[in-house]
Amino acid sequence: MTRAHHAAVLHLRSRQRGFSLVELMVAITLTLIILTALSALYLNTSTTRNEFANSADQMENGRYVLDTMTRELELAGFFGPTNLSTKALVSSPDVCATDPSALGFSGSPVTMPLGVQGFAPGTIAPCLSNLLASSEILVVRRVSTTPVSAAVTGTPYLQASFCASDTSQMVFGASAAQFTLRTKTCDNTVPSALRQATVRIYYLAGCDQCGGSGDGVPTLKMAELSNGAFQIQSVAVGIQDMHLIYGVDLDSNGSPDCYVADPGSNNAAQCTTVTTYDWSVPLTNWKNVTAIRIGVLARTSRKTNGWTDTRTYDLGRAQAAGPFNDGYKRHIYAQTARLINVAGNRE
Repeated sequence: MTRAHHAAVLHLRSRQRGFSLVELMVAITLTLIILTALSALYLNTSTTRNEFANSADQMENGRYVLDTMTRELELAGFFGPTNLSTKALVSSPDVCATDPSALGFSGSPVTMPLGVQGFAPGTIAPCLSNLLASSEILVVRRVSTTPVSAAVTGTPYLQASFCASDTSQMVFGASAAQFTLRTKTCDNTVPSALRQATVRIYYLAGCDQCGGSGDGVPTLKMAELSNGAFQIQSVAVGIQDMHLIYGVDLDSNGSPDCYVADPGSNNAAQCTTVTTYDWSVPLTNWKNVTAIRIGVLARTSRKTNGWTDTRTYDLGRAQAAGPFNDGYKRHIYAQTARLINVAGNRE
């Protein structure tokens, strides 16, 4: 090896030296600073995203409740032919009635149940599992908007007559042998269509998944009459409170003249626009309900760390709810639903 070649090798080796300890420590420190900043950014972004999703769920649940109940109330009181339902007497069945004979229908004299009826907190309703003691109850009754030609045994139906020579205007029951009414052709081989009875009850429960001790999530539930019993399902979670205010039509023009919390009581002192109205018959007052203001208090499904809520929430009662200060965010959602099948016939 020549002297020149040896010098070149030594020079090359000197250029291949690694980092010094100081340089390595500086590099590690800078890397840690960058990783810490990135971790903080990710954590903040993740927290913000979770809070956004939490609030979005609350808004979606609150609005979904209003949409669902409004659609339900718009169908309330539909009992087939208009001329039959407008002339019928009204009845007030028990909340948990399941037997066809107890659902409020009668052919002689022609009688239909109330399309809507509300019940105050504390009402005894064994069919409503996990019912909160503070919950109001709303019962919606009607018949199906889709008629069928053949009955299913055990399912209650309403059959209306369109034949002038039929001896009855309507039949209600759960036996196929009962349905002998005819269409306007009066052909014995062409029976009038059947419409299945629908009963749906809305209420607040203290849990969504209620097995064991329950999950403790306040939930709006709906009990629907099916196969002779009430089947219960959750409508929306996080619904902590619900208040209903009923618009009563005092002059029979279809428009509510006064909104009250209980149409079954005497509201003459509160409703002074039509002084000639007689509040003495609770059943008639409920029959004259043509609109309902729905108010719900929805909370987030998860708590927000550091959230302090000192606000109160006014659902239309004499006293507002709250403050709660439990880490949950809340919001009130409200909407007025018109009972088209009741109000429309009066206009």
